[in-house]
Amino acid sequence: METIMFTVGVLTMVLVALAALAVYSTVMVLKLKKENNDFQRQLHDVYRVISEREDSLYRNINDEMRETRLMIDQIHERVDQLNSYVDRRIDKVIDGYLLVKEAEQESKKLIKG
Repeated sequence: METIMFTVGVLTMVLVALAALAVYSTVMVLKLKKENNDFQRQLHDVYRVISEREDSLYRNINDEMRETRLMIDQIHERVDQLNSYVDRRIDKVIDGYLLVKEAEQESKKLIKG
């Protein structure tokens, strides 16, 4: 009988130890699950912030490119205006030179008689 009581006592202690181990394991698993959920939430927040900043960066780049294109178009327009002005001035100088040459020719004709 003492042997049976000893065996029952040992089995009870083993059962209590297994129950304590099961409770401890369950608590640890729940704690890890909570930490994992927190980590996933934080990771999602980081990805969201990165995505927002990336979108903002692309918007800024597109705005800058649009402004740069406008400035380039204005520069081209100004260069075209400048070329037109220079061409008119050169044509005017050439016309003036030709008028002076004609006047010289007329005066030579008058002198020669």
